[in-house]
Amino acid sequence: MSPFSSISVHPEIQDGAPVFSGTRVRVETFYDFLRIGVSLNEFLDEFPSITRDQALEVYDLMNRQVTPDQIAYLAGPQSNIQPGEGRMFASA
Repeated sequence: MSPFSSISVHPEIQDGAPVFSGTRVRVETFYDFLRIGVSLNEFLDEFPSITRDQALEVYDLMNRQVTPDQIAYLAGPQSNIQPGEGRMFASA
């Protein structure tokens, strides 16, 4: 079981990238939105399937500098994705 209630990782959902539980929205998308200056409220308006509690849990991880790569690794054995693998980590 994932140590993160707001995050799930499954090899058949978004190529095994960490997503907000119950959605197909990648955690990496949330990180990207915040990096470019989108507020938490604006993000939630854009993705109404994500709850404020989910966003705040992931926001806390971001503030602690936990990367999506680390989340994928920590999210549990249901994923066969290893850090540095998968489409979100593919090199050009």
